[in-house]
Formats: sequence, structure tokens, C-alpha cells
Amino acid sequence: MEEKHFKTDIEEISLEGFQVVSSDYFSSRSIYDTPACTIWPSGIVFNKIALTALNNCERIRMEINPVRKCILVTPVTAKDKDAILWRKNIKEFAPKRMESIKFSAAIYKVWRWEPENSYRAKGRIVSADSKIMLLFDFSHPETWRGKGKREA
Repeated sequence: MEEKHFKTDIEEISLEGFQVVSSDYFSSRSIYDTPACTIWPSGIVFNKIALTALNNCERIRMEINPVRKCILVTPVTAKDKDAILWRKNIKEFAPKRMESIKFSAAIYKVWRWEPENSYRAKGRIVSADSKIMLLFDFSHPETWRGKGKREA
């Protein structure tokens, strides 16, 4: 049997110019274990964690802060004139892809987004006027064009 010889001379290098990469860049929390909202040129969708955070309510009302680039989601009943169905159906606790070219076009225009891109933001539970809501901050969203993803 032929014996393999490995190079025993290990090259000595300079550490000049190298910087330690902070472990903060490698968060253990992913987009899949926190509420998230994705907006694309023809609609919007929330993930299942967002539905769960608001007790799988059937309908929501959305409010937008055009300056802060935030979307606030509040659970409401069907009686609310601005109620939006965000679940697939009453029996299934799954998010509904909400097609709305008018909504997306308005957001893309106000927030000066690229029309070829989709945008996603993480959300967090907040409260106001004794109501629990979800706040999605799109000031620094995850952005992608086509199939490839990139961070904005």
C-alpha cells in the first residue's frame, strides 16, 4: 500500500489587516421563527408566526407610516369597515397571499422601492390603546430580485 505524504511545512502568514467577525452577524433567530411580512409588486403576505402572534385572528386592519416605513397590523372583526381577511379560510390557520397591485404600487411609490424587487421585514408585538398589534419595520428590509436574495 502506498503511503501518502502530507506537506509538513506550514506557511507562516501575517495577521495584519484581518478583523474579527462579530458573532452578531450569525444570529440564531431566523425569519422563520419571528413574525414577517413580505411585499412584492402585486401583493403582500404575512408568515404563519405573524398569524399565531395575533391568536390566529381571521381579519386585520393595516395602518402605514409612510415616513417611518412601517406597517402596523391590528386584529379586528368583520364589522370593521377596513377589515382584511389574512387567513386562507376560517378552518385553516395559514396565511393568505393577498393580491393587490394598487396597494403594492402605492407602497413602492411612497417608499421609493425598485419595482423588480420584493421586500421582507421582521415584525414585533407592540401595544397601543390596550390593544396587541404587530409592527413591521421596512426601513431596512431584506430585498431580493428574481430568485437570488441579497440583504439591503
